[in-house]
Amino acid sequence: MNVKLKVSSWLCSSLNIELTNSQETSVSVPEGETILGIVSHLANTDHILWKSIFDEKNHIIQPNVIVSLNGRIVNPYNRSEATLKEGDELMFLPVIDGG
Repeated sequence: MNVKLKVSSWLCSSLNIELTNSQETSVSVPEGETILGIVSHLANTDHILWKSIFDEKNHIIQPNVIVSLNGRIVNPYNRSEATLKEGDELMFLPVIDGG
């Protein structure tokens, strides 16, 4: 099944990473894959962006990254359980604070 991934340019800036290719891509994932599973797999592809998003030691997505699934923010505590379906759209954004 295919899932669309979008990475905010703001996230790249906050991680001090310059994207060399598109900020949007479609990837093929196995049926029942989780958000954490796909990010973990991508981090193993040796791409600096995914390695920056995934905390390999604690096996979590970095807390300074917001994950949106089909336009809805995913609770950080549910990222390892949220399963993906055909056509889902994941977006990765930075945590923004201010006042």
